[in-house]
Amino acid sequence: MPMKFRISSPYGVLEEIRDGRVHHGIDLAMPQGTELHSITEGTIERVVHHTGGLGNGVYVRADNGDMHVYGHMDSVSVKPGAHVDAGDLLGLSGNTGHSTGPHLHFGLIRDGKSADPSALVDAVQNYSGEIAGPGIFSVKGPAALIYEHTVGAAKEHVKSEVQSHIIEWLGAAADVALDLSYAAGLLGCAVLIILGAMGLRDGYRWSGITFGAYALIRLLLGGTST
Repeated sequence: MPMKFRISSPYGVLEEIRDGRVHHGIDLAMPQGTELHSITEGTIERVVHHTGGLGNGVYVRADNGDMHVYGHMDSVSVKPGAHVDAGDLLGLSGNTGHSTGPHLHFGLIRDGKSADPSALVDAVQNYSGEIAGPGIFSVKGPAALIYEHTVGAAKEHVKSEVQSHIIEWLGAAADVALDLSYAAGLLGCAVLIILGAMGLRDGYRWSGITFGAYALIRLLLGGTST
């Protein structure tokens, strides 16, 4: 199964951007504003804002004692001490702190020391959500849910209205076509009558047959001649 987000920097690498220091996490390149959800049940241990390296970040203490670190976030939706379940929204990814582009820094602290979080990357990939929209709907709280349901209902209403107008238009078009056919039938009969008066053999008879055939077709289609 292909990964949703590219690993831009694995755990343990030495890169110049960190002044030769070991990378104590995994970087996942993702669009700014991507929803970040907790991958486990736990407690918000700490929330940091505008720190030099991590930028905006969240520390989640899992029930097994592990600490999950989310860094370079654009915004944070939780507060210290809050309980979270797996899938709960933590905030939106960003490009804050010591960062060269939009991405998530995900770290793991185990027994007070940095550990390799590679085994948790699939969970982070699965729980990271869609790019959030602007304004109050960036977080899928009650307002966002109301918004989604409202938009859905509006779309269905518009769809129904469009279908209704199409049906009405087709009905009107059919009536116009029927009226035009009636005019064409009368015109044809008149032409045949005139040609009959001018000496066309059986002109009157053909005009009568034409009008009779048209009247029968119109009757079968449910039209009237008024």
